Amino acid sequence: MLFSVLVFASACGSSNDPQSWAEAEDDGNLRPNFIRACTEANTEGAEVELNLDQVATYCECAFVEIVEYFGGEIDGSNQLTDAAAAADSGRDFAAFKELESTLRDNPEDIPADIRALLTGQGGCTDQALAS
Repeated sequence: MLFSVLVFASACGSSNDPQSWAEAEDDGNLRPNFIRACTEANTEGAEVELNLDQVATYCECAFVEIVEYFGGEIDGSNQLTDAAAAADSGRDFAAFKELESTLRDNPEDIPADIRALLTGQGGCTDQALAS
């Protein structure tokens, strides 16, 4: 399933190339493109078979986890913003775009920390299977 989810890379970009999570939110394409690509990738042929509700749960979880991992925040009104400490961690929007580019060229080159984030105990796969 993880391989399929991270195929999002080719579908997340937008034509105006945002430079921050806030700009990506203003652009309005990142979340819908991610969710659409994730859903399409996980409806047939995924490593773990999920029903449509489980796929929706998984894809939303994956989006939130990846945003937060790369220094974004989803505020109380469900809007993307930039976390104040993102630049200090080295995991910021620029790092997200670099991962996106890497995965576009080699979709199987998924970093272990991202894989663990989504499939580890209590991760997105577990949440989807529990829904």
